[in-house]
Amino acid sequence: MSSTSADEHPGLGKGLGRLQGRVAIVTGANSGIGRATARLLAREGAKVVCCDIQETVTPRVDSLIEQDGGQAIFLRSDVTLQNDCDRMISTALERFGDLDILFNNAGGGVRKKIHEFTDEEWNFVINLNLTAIFRGVRAAIPHFLRKGRGNIVNTASTFGILASAQYPAYCATKAAVVNLTRQMALDYGTSGIRINCVCPGATETPRFRGYPPRPTLDRATDEQRARMASSNRALQRMARPEEIAYGVLFLVSDESSFVTGHALVIDGGQTIDA
Repeated sequence: MSSTSADEHPGLGKGLGRLQGRVAIVTGANSGIGRATARLLAREGAKVVCCDIQETVTPRVDSLIEQDGGQAIFLRSDVTLQNDCDRMISTALERFGDLDILFNNAGGGVRKKIHEFTDEEWNFVINLNLTAIFRGVRAAIPHFLRKGRGNIVNTASTFGILASAQYPAYCATKAAVVNLTRQMALDYGTSGIRINCVCPGATETPRFRGYPPRPTLDRATDEQRARMASSNRALQRMARPEEIAYGVLFLVSDESSFVTGHALVIDGGQTIDA
């Protein structure tokens, strides 16, 4: 991105040094909420390991961060594989010497009624949205326990609180993420590890096409965008990815030092009259 081109995340500020000297891992980092969050954490001083299974969005997120003056590396990884989750942690430790923050953001869904699902489609959503968080946390926790502190944020959804038609696996996994977040907060709070999640409403992001996920990304149609915007009942628009990123920043910063096990809803009013 040249200096004369429009910034794809115009809502990002310059940063106030909230994360100076810290190291973060962001999954699903090359598009959507992950892309904006990786940039924001870097602007706040963190060194960021940007993990994603696809590199088709250009410029790649680590290049954007370097253009912003930050430090980042890109790691092609499949978070449904334990070896890749382990490699995320080892890469952070080897390249940046530490790890403070894990943002489990990668996810996806398949829209159809439950009787229409194949086993492969169901398992794909469960593995990506839920089991990958288990694997990522399992890889990171030993380091956080040795360190005596750590911070984990998971991406859930308003569809972990509400239901959505023809979205059974997605709704089930996102509800599980909310309660898994609460459960893990109980287990690890006394070890100095805070664990929270964000529940975004409809957000203007590119998405994988179909199952299995292909490297091509697509944006919603105007009709789909209008419908999703209307679901955010009070503000009547879709969120920008950076608006979700600022919620993540709050949860990983010292400003939320007494917040754990929390599901932070960022939904433009979607859930207030449900």
